[in-house]
Amino acid sequence: MHKYYYSLLLLLIITSCATHKSKYAPLENVNDVPTTKMVSHTIYLIGDAGLSPPNEMNPALKLFKKRLDNAQSNSTAIFLGDNIYPAGMPDKKDDKEAYQAAKNNLDAQLNTLEDFSGKPIFIPGNHDWYTDGLNGLERQQDYIGKKLDNKKVFFPQDGCPIQKIDVSDDVVVIALDTEWYLTKWDKHPSMND
Repeated sequence: MHKYYYSLLLLLIITSCATHKSKYAPLENVNDVPTTKMVSHTIYLIGDAGLSPPNEMNPALKLFKKRLDNAQSNSTAIFLGDNIYPAGMPDKKDDKEAYQAAKNNLDAQLNTLEDFSGKPIFIPGNHDWYTDGLNGLERQQDYIGKKLDNKKVFFPQDGCPIQKIDVSDDVVVIALDTEWYLTKWDKHPSMND
């Protein structure tokens, strides 16, 4: 009988603390904080941007492009992984249709950089590993490097787990490929080749 009352009490406590509506500050209380300090560097982040309609950008990429178009040269745009949905960069010879879809998804992200005067960085995510592991990552790295005419935009490079990137004199980014740490290496026997 006591278990029933304790269960009921616990249920009441849990549900009494629950919130059923989103809580936002009233708009009249929202103000920009003025500052006289100089901005050393601005970093723009976007992740999971790897799915766009054919020959178009998805809505998040369109908004990201608007921000990047107005960014100054002391800025960096970081694509935080899952750059190609659903399964990374396939070999063009193996599946032309999947390759075209992957290329479309990367091109949509690369198009956000057309008028961007800062530095781009691409980091792989778990979906980028799904097609052919390291080989798929290297295909993605090569594709991005060729399109941007810059081999130093995909980090960590060559399927490594971590890499330090000197963005400016004041800013360092540590690129970490968490999937490298989580992956089952039995599926990638040639990883250390």
